[in-house]
Amino acid sequence: MKTAILVLFLAIASHGLTAPAHAQYTGGGSTQLPTTDTMDPTALYRQAVEYIQGKDYVRAVPLLRDVLARREQDPASNLMMGVAQIGLGDLREAQRHLVRAVSEKPDLADAIGRLGWVQARLGNPDEAAKQRQKLVSLKDRCKAACPDASAIDSGIALIDGVAAVAKISAAARFNQGIDHIAARNWSEAIVAFNDVLAAKPDDYEAALMKGQAQAASGDYLGAKVSLQAALRLQPNLVEASGRLGWVEARLGNTSSAARIRAELMDLKSKAPGAVAAIDDAIAVIDTALAN
Repeated sequence: MKTAILVLFLAIASHGLTAPAHAQYTGGGSTQLPTTDTMDPTALYRQAVEYIQGKDYVRAVPLLRDVLARREQDPASNLMMGVAQIGLGDLREAQRHLVRAVSEKPDLADAIGRLGWVQARLGNPDEAAKQRQKLVSLKDRCKAACPDASAIDSGIALIDGVAAVAKISAAARFNQGIDHIAARNWSEAIVAFNDVLAAKPDDYEAALMKGQAQAASGDYLGAKVSLQAALRLQPNLVEASGRLGWVEARLGNTSSAARIRAELMDLKSKAPGAVAAIDDAIAVIDTALAN
């Protein structure tokens, strides 16, 4: 049975999915940067990589979209978009971009490893095995002497590491996420809830728990996305409303936080049986507004 957790947590981004340091943008363009619309795609790419390295996937994605609008087939940009989408928990969108990266550059070990990881997470073990074999072939040719040796080994380890997880049910994985939270292992908790959402995109409790984990680390933008997803799936989830109000206040959006608080106050007269939970949610918002 799923366990309710009523504490805000400190979260970090998904374990093992940091930005590859050596992925280089291959496009050109103007070096003048008067506005975002006319920015050199190279500069946009570098800014997006910085956001990804800081786990700010929400800000990275629109920059990478701008780059890809001009350099749709660029393998490094597609790789980084795949990394960002993994961070946001959208594995199918990550798969789309990683497939393109590998198609454009078949020896891009970072993309191959992540694509294999995503395929395994999506329950496609045969496809994951194909990507692993590509890395093994690259490893045989490399003989630990090529520049990509480390990336090849990391990619194989990444795919191998998900194999056991892929066999666990979504319910069991959810409970593992709760266990990680109890142990204050935020990164593994987020990975676990991402796994649940990959298998069950409509699991509002997993979206809520992921949002809570993200919120306490300061990843407020990521938490906002997760909590909004939870509320789309379950509009009357007052705990998610309270935590979303908390996140909005932390982001400096005090008017949005106050609006959510007012909606919860109004809900008390309509749902007398949920008054205690609503009061708890309001208290969460008040804590953020007071600071």
